[in-house]
Amino acid sequence: MNMLHRLFLALAAFAVTGAAWAYPEYRVTIVGPANSAATDINSTGAVVGRYPVGANATRGFVNRGKGVVVLGPLGGVSSNAVAINDKGEVLGNWTGADGRSRGFVYACGKQRSLGAIYGNTYYIDINNAGYIVARANPPGTLYPLSVLRAPNGSVHDLGSIATENPSTQVYAINNRNQIAAESGPWGAPEQPFLAVIWTKGTFRDLGGFGWEPNGALAINDRGQATGYASVTTGGPHDRVAFFYSNGRLVNIDPRPATEWRFSEGKGINNHGHIVGESDHVGGFIWRGKRMQSLGTLVDPKLGWTFINPEAINDAGQIAATAVRNGVAYAVRLDLIRPSPSAAPALDADQAAEVAALAAPSAQEAAEAKAEAQAQAQEVALPVAQ
Repeated sequence: MNMLHRLFLALAAFAVTGAAWAYPEYRVTIVGPANSAATDINSTGAVVGRYPVGANATRGFVNRGKGVVVLGPLGGVSSNAVAINDKGEVLGNWTGADGRSRGFVYACGKQRSLGAIYGNTYYIDINNAGYIVARANPPGTLYPLSVLRAPNGSVHDLGSIATENPSTQVYAINNRNQIAAESGPWGAPEQPFLAVIWTKGTFRDLGGFGWEPNGALAINDRGQATGYASVTTGGPHDRVAFFYSNGRLVNIDPRPATEWRFSEGKGINNHGHIVGESDHVGGFIWRGKRMQSLGTLVDPKLGWTFINPEAINDAGQIAATAVRNGVAYAVRLDLIRPSPSAAPALDADQAAEVAALAAPSAQEAAEAKAEAQAQAQEVALPVAQ
């Protein structure tokens, strides 16, 4: 997203902060140091993110509720954490002195490099079975490709929905190995991408609202997705957040087609609840009825003026970046009155797929035990509240 769009979103967030609110729905827990940003959350509420350590360097971190565990650059200059699965395995990227991005996994108390797949590689997401999606720029190509990396290290190129200048950019993977992405021909100044879900080598075009580009940015275990779809009211970059389910694409931005709009869904849980950002309400949550500004669901006396969510788990906990007194922090939003309802059960065929992918071997069971022990022994730095 360019700086102009960020400015619109920030101004919208400041505007809604002073709006009327009925009661605080969320409490805010700071999980990162000053100027940190949150990137993901797992089912236990563990949050990952990054924070700056210099003008051009960051450090990744994980906070499981006991404080910040710093994930270093493995001898390079910079690192960041981008995803965490329900086992607590953290996926991230580190940058070497040569400027190239490579991946890492932090598990069992140890951080190991995944290296680069093609040239400059940026790792994106990891599921509970350890499958990873990544984007790569092979030498000699002008456009990025996307891959699926299996737990054994084998790599599968996802290909593209296009045949000429084919390109795909992945954003998320669920526990059925379905991948949310945008795909199409690479071009300039903007790619006419389609929002797609990749399943077992096949792309499903999610459709749109008459314009391109479109992109699927998040997917849950039911195959429901969210992201953005282009629309037009005469502006060149209008887009709206959507909810995709059972072959149907729904615009969840409530504004009329005559109004300039910019919104996108960034995270979705198994209830179908969506978090994202918009130029009219700032960071939002959508639970099937309307976009609600997260800024109006937090006690205004706490002083939070800008809340930008990235992910939501089935308990309704949200990983976000929030601003107070002009300083950004990675935070977790917890429901003050948690909903007693469980996430919807998967259909029989969906449950079978997840079980087949996640079935642990004896070695994996031993690794899971070691991971739990390592998490219990992590040395964390406390976070000031």
